Amino acid sequence: MTFVNTIFTSRLLSFRRPQNTSPTADHVTREQLVTSRLGRFAQIPASEIFALEPTWSPLGLTEEAAAEILKQHGQNIPVAERPLAALSTLWTALWNPFNVLLTVLACVNIATQDVATFVVMMVMVVASTGLRYWQEMKSMVQALKLVRSIVTRVRVVRRVNGISQELEVDQKLIVPGDVIAVASGDVFPGDCVLISSEALAIAQASLTGELMPIDKTIRLVAASESDAFHLLNNDNVCLSGTSASAGNGRAIVISTGKDTYMAGIAEELNRKRPENAIQVGIRKVSYVLMGFMAVMAPIVFIVQGAVSHDWKGAIMFAIAIAVGITPEMLPMIVTSNLALSAVRIARKNVIVKRFDAIQNLGAVKVLCSDKTGTLTVDLVSVSKSVTDSGEDSGLPIKLAYINSLLQTGTRSPIDRAIVDYMHANEKGSVAGDGHQDSWQKHGEVPFDSTRRLLSILVSRLSTDGEGLFITKGAVEEVLERCTSVYRQQQRSFSASSSDFKLERTAYTTLTEDDRRAILDTSKRLNEEGLRLVAVACKCATVKQFMTINTADEEDLVFIGFVSFLDPLKPDAADAIKELSKLNVQVRILTGDAPAVAGKVARDLGLLDTRNVILKSKKADEEAVGAISEADLIVTGPQLAELSKDQDAFAEAVERAVIFAKLSPYQKLEVVKALRAGDGGRAVAFLGDGVNDALAIRGADVGISVDSGTEIAKEAADVILLEKSLGVVALGVVQGRITLLNTVKYIKMACSSNFGNVFSVLVASAWLPYQPMLPLQLLVQNLLYDFSQGSIPWDNVDPEYLETPRTWSALSIIRFMICLGPFSSPFDIVVFCINWFYYGIRTADSPLVPLAQTNWFLEGSLTQLFIIQFLRTGKTPFIQSRASLPVVLVTFGMACVSMAIPYIPKVSSALQMRPPHPEFYAYLVGIIAAYACVVHMVKVLYQMTFKEWL
Repeated sequence: MTFVNTIFTSRLLSFRRPQNTSPTADHVTREQLVTSRLGRFAQIPASEIFALEPTWSPLGLTEEAAAEILKQHGQNIPVAERPLAALSTLWTALWNPFNVLLTVLACVNIATQDVATFVVMMVMVVASTGLRYWQEMKSMVQALKLVRSIVTRVRVVRRVNGISQELEVDQKLIVPGDVIAVASGDVFPGDCVLISSEALAIAQASLTGELMPIDKTIRLVAASESDAFHLLNNDNVCLSGTSASAGNGRAIVISTGKDTYMAGIAEELNRKRPENAIQVGIRKVSYVLMGFMAVMAPIVFIVQGAVSHDWKGAIMFAIAIAVGITPEMLPMIVTSNLALSAVRIARKNVIVKRFDAIQNLGAVKVLCSDKTGTLTVDLVSVSKSVTDSGEDSGLPIKLAYINSLLQTGTRSPIDRAIVDYMHANEKGSVAGDGHQDSWQKHGEVPFDSTRRLLSILVSRLSTDGEGLFITKGAVEEVLERCTSVYRQQQRSFSASSSDFKLERTAYTTLTEDDRRAILDTSKRLNEEGLRLVAVACKCATVKQFMTINTADEEDLVFIGFVSFLDPLKPDAADAIKELSKLNVQVRILTGDAPAVAGKVARDLGLLDTRNVILKSKKADEEAVGAISEADLIVTGPQLAELSKDQDAFAEAVERAVIFAKLSPYQKLEVVKALRAGDGGRAVAFLGDGVNDALAIRGADVGISVDSGTEIAKEAADVILLEKSLGVVALGVVQGRITLLNTVKYIKMACSSNFGNVFSVLVASAWLPYQPMLPLQLLVQNLLYDFSQGSIPWDNVDPEYLETPRTWSALSIIRFMICLGPFSSPFDIVVFCINWFYYGIRTADSPLVPLAQTNWFLEGSLTQLFIIQFLRTGKTPFIQSRASLPVVLVTFGMACVSMAIPYIPKVSSALQMRPPHPEFYAYLVGIIAAYACVVHMVKVLYQMTFKEWL
């Protein structure tokens, strides 16, 4: 053991920081811990593993030892099975910049004994928080139901009363040191090292994205110092969550629960999540509005106090102005928008776990997608059957079919694909021809991971003594055992042919040139993204009671190849086109081979170099024309080299469309680089495996599916019950509708409030009385806000849905400054009417309530009517019409505004009085003139800034 320990120690000392991981030290430390723990047992012969731990034994742990280890390490509990974080969710729903602002203002109002305003503001905070909390808790409960699986039983070897027995125990009770027995279909309950294997193949697509199972075997000799140990690419390590797809074996459990590789990813997922694009936008807008309020409110206070000498009244008026500047309905509008969108998306079989993910979908510019099961159907199927030179032929698939149909071992995905393909192409003739009955098997050499071959000896029932020895398997291994090649003449073998005969005259000696040509054909087909199985056979004599073995796998005749692929989903191409129309770029991030990913991207049109100009702002037409398909594909090892140069790394990420052979941490780094590119962009990631979890959480929008791994679903913001890009495209459209309707509200509210502030400043400097009482100003603001409560149900012009959208503080400020002041001249017109026509020029005039009522009506009706003009960049009522809810609510609020002065108790409480009839003539003229001015400004604004919403 001294030699083994020396090797292991030297290997640990030679560990260097992996170049394909995230630059942070935490990532490296965690991966090194898992790698070193497993490497200690995986790099030595299986026979020597138990010498490293005194309590471990190939006969299994004793019950006492297992109980003691269980106390030390805890139960083997999946990451997703933890209680709902109700308080955390409530805090997240409550902690909103606008909620904080409203709460502060409410506290100021209650301190000044303005109970009514305090109640209204707190109702807004409670309603917004409550709706968000209810929706997110409901979604979390649904998500938790999805990730909780039934109790999993594991076959484990334990010593009971000194006798080694194979028992079935709950997966939660598995501990390090347990010897488990696995067969086809079993899931590994922890990180394990094999100690015995019989043709064992492991499905680890959830970790690497590779669709085909990986052959695993035991280590017979210790690894040399030069042999690198790769956690995801080795012969004898089976990680937690992977499963046996064929064969059987035994393994020693090394790590369970929080110590597994999967738990390491989960630990990274528990870190604080970075702000997404929408959160950054909201934060910036919040700071702008609060800064604006902090400047304007003191100015109003000073001017009003200096003019009126009523400093207490000036304080109240300044507070009212602060409230008026703040779009206090924004939390409610945002929450209502999100709730409505969540209901709409739920009808498309989508569960929204995190509320603001809907808006983030609308902002997405790049969608990173895993390949398997998203773009493809996640099922191995036959692509074509070809000769040694790559020409179509039905003979290889026919022979492979007989081999797969009559073999008695566990059928691999390839065997099932061959049988299903033939059954589908025979269209019922298989049953009639009775293939399984017309061919009789006389012997079989089962598949094993060392030979990588499966051979059977068969004969026709109608023949006597004439047999056919059929072998299929890996290309190199089959070719090694061939001495001839079958050259088909004019006759071809269709897949549906049930009768065929090999012509001995078609046999030719297999030369070295032939071998190189066959390997070249294999390489060419592999580069097309196809998986290959080689088929060979030879004529044999069948005798009674005869047996066959590996020695018979010699002097074979090479027939050809059967190729396989994971076919595209029927709707994948249409979904890609739809996303392209929405200006969302799609990129493939996979752990699979570059050739396989390239085949998928090529079929979907993603490798069209004409699209590269969309991928890089710096690329000109000449540079784009010089880019080849190979330039659009980058692999994990290549990114690892580029990581030394951040500029080169960023350039490669911007250019590439396919990222292949990526580790989980590399996927995260690619997502981060994409988010940082182009001055900051929103990125979504769609995946379902453990290897996708970090990238799912690191994206602005993480998307998983209900059939995904537990850890991926927990990291996701959105869970699709239907694994389709088409559903994502619908989510993008709905997200943009949600975002645009929210932006409509905040732009209209801010511009209107900004204009009111200018009007108030003029009034404060000119009029000896308050132009509107604080309570009147608050009621007017609330009527306007309630009218905008219908905005979530508004229509959105189609052209606004064509490009990604996000919150832009600059756009909101520009809109507010350019549009807001144009309402002030019309407010000043009302002041002039009150001053010159009605002669209201002193604070003690009995007509002051009339002046306040006149401005209340003008401000309310112009604000409500102008919604129709501000909600669209087109001509309202003609080119773009508001939805019925918006029309009804705004008309209703206008009626309420006009009715208030005529309702005795309400008008008395608000100190208002009915306006003179002739004022309505002025009011109609003011509204019409304001509408014309706003429309002209809107046209000029769009010509100047090339945007509206």
